[in-house]
Amino acid sequence: MKSWFFISIIAIFFSACGGGGGDTKSTSAQQTPSYLQDINTSVAIRFLNKTTFGATQEDIKQLQQLGVEKWLDKEFTTPLQRDIYLKKMITIAKQCEGDTFNATLEEYLADNDTVFNKEKASFKSPRYRLSSWFDNALMAKDQLRHKVAYALSQIIVESDFEPIFTRRAEALARYFDILYANAFGSYKQLLRTISLNSGMGMFLTFNGNQKLYYNEAGVAVYPDENYAREIMQLFSIGLNKLTIDATPQRDKDGHLIPTYTQEDVNQLARVFTGWDLKRNSKFGRVGFLQGDLTHPLEFTAKYHDFGAKELLGEHIQENLEAKEDIYRAIDIIMAQKSVAPYISKNLIMRLSKTNPSKEYIARVATVFQNTQGDLKAVTKAIFLDPELWDDLKHNTPVKFKEPLIAYTQFLRAFKAQPFPKWYYCGYGGPEDENATNCSVVHNSFLFNDTRSYLAQGAGLAPTVFNFYDNDFIPNDSAFQAQNLYAPELQIQSDTMIINYSNKIQDILEHWEKGYILEHYYKDDEGVYHKYTSLDEYVQQAPRTKNIPLYYIGSDKMLLDATEEYNVLEMVIDGDTDGDFTNLQDYRVTEYHGDEQALKALISFENQKLTGGFLTQEQEDIIFNALKNKIYNKYNNQEGASNPQSKKFQLYKNVIIPVIRAIVTSDSYMVE
Repeated sequence: MKSWFFISIIAIFFSACGGGGGDTKSTSAQQTPSYLQDINTSVAIRFLNKTTFGATQEDIKQLQQLGVEKWLDKEFTTPLQRDIYLKKMITIAKQCEGDTFNATLEEYLADNDTVFNKEKASFKSPRYRLSSWFDNALMAKDQLRHKVAYALSQIIVESDFEPIFTRRAEALARYFDILYANAFGSYKQLLRTISLNSGMGMFLTFNGNQKLYYNEAGVAVYPDENYAREIMQLFSIGLNKLTIDATPQRDKDGHLIPTYTQEDVNQLARVFTGWDLKRNSKFGRVGFLQGDLTHPLEFTAKYHDFGAKELLGEHIQENLEAKEDIYRAIDIIMAQKSVAPYISKNLIMRLSKTNPSKEYIARVATVFQNTQGDLKAVTKAIFLDPELWDDLKHNTPVKFKEPLIAYTQFLRAFKAQPFPKWYYCGYGGPEDENATNCSVVHNSFLFNDTRSYLAQGAGLAPTVFNFYDNDFIPNDSAFQAQNLYAPELQIQSDTMIINYSNKIQDILEHWEKGYILEHYYKDDEGVYHKYTSLDEYVQQAPRTKNIPLYYIGSDKMLLDATEEYNVLEMVIDGDTDGDFTNLQDYRVTEYHGDEQALKALISFENQKLTGGFLTQEQEDIIFNALKNKIYNKYNNQEGASNPQSKKFQLYKNVIIPVIRAIVTSDSYMVE
């Protein structure tokens, strides 16, 4: 499938982009607006695909039982898990490289000289960090908080574009902990905290920043302006002044009005002086083995500019304490009227709808403004807005999925769990049948860099400007005529779509529990045995050269397609005992129960994965491509060199292709 496949359905996707429809009765403590009532399964799936990393059956039932408002309140009150990204990263690192990472979790988290990964700067640390992110995205109970944190990561960007993070990836784990901890808090406090984050100091180069001085050649060296510029341009007020509905303001001559000047950047750069990594060998020194990237920056007074400053027309008095200098600057920034519409529109675009109406933006921005940037209130306003529910109730897709979100939704739909046991053998493999040179890792995911097949990844943006431009309009007349944005399409390409499709097949072929247990292995006498448990599967891996279970370049997880097997067997046998007794070879019988089973499976997957977006025509295309591939008994003859059970063949010949066709379809790749 090519990226241009999406373009042909633009009229459907954005038919409601300018609307503000729906029942707009005000919400009271006693009455729920009618547009929030009667949430059917399809609507629930589409809503949950926006508020979580993928709808699950448990979430659907809970949403329908509680109602939208109470479901959101439940998410807001689920206890915060402190240091959860860093904890999970350290935990997997200790399992894999226990000899290197031999301090306790508590010692690594404490603010002391036992600094995680400082002495090692492990090349494998990005894998541990990404595995931690996926663990939270796939398994966390407080899905909404993590989803908002991910949205914030595309506004306040920090990424492995900083080369040091390719070996000190704990910086990005701590960064996501900050976004997660502040996702339902004050936006002002988030800016305060991120401005003292060691990773941000590295990424936007204000660690080791000094007040104006003259070098040995007598040349003036001014404070680094990088962070000062981006905290205004990208993290708060944007380039140009906005009205409450995010419309750019213009002067009497029709020109856009800048939000800040170069002099504002110069003045703000002076605020961010005197800060550097804790436990650095020398102020401002940068290197793979330098400093502590898991704790906030520390202050050294002699490098700070304590003078008075003028920022955005406001005064910052001289001789403030270091943090107060930063806090005063952030207070001035947050007082700018453009902050509310700029951040609100960004959050709507990342969480809800790519082309929101001005009215939708204004309603959310007003909440932002009235609550001084309370992100819990803003998030609630985004997801309770009548425009969103008008789109949901009218089955109107209004956002292209990011490839990463499409992937997490697929994984959660198939109940992705940490694999119970696998081997860590460094970059090699087992040296003997007992893998004595390897560590055994228990109950853990492993994820490698996702950019090769998704063109993005959490904390992997190519620049501070994120993966794509929010104002990106595809080179297509349908988009351009209506001035419609589709930023997610900026990272789509033929190669990306093909690689994503291949990745789905690879994951399904290696990590689905039922399929694993339908495999056979050959013992030392050449006799075939079917695996009786996952433990046996793992135990045999070194001897059978089961590369995915020990190769560090292979992602590791456990998926569950029990529902798919059951849908097929209920039609074929009328039960779900797994024997598929009535299934016949399509080449020697006129039996058509298998075709009805295939139709049932396609319909089931359509509802499960898209909320019913797939058209009947699309379902028919999948059916016609697969109806003659259901079961071939000759692969299961007695004495066959590679025995294949009915379940094995159904999974490989039918279930995988159906899933793969749907999760790479236009109907799946939209919200």
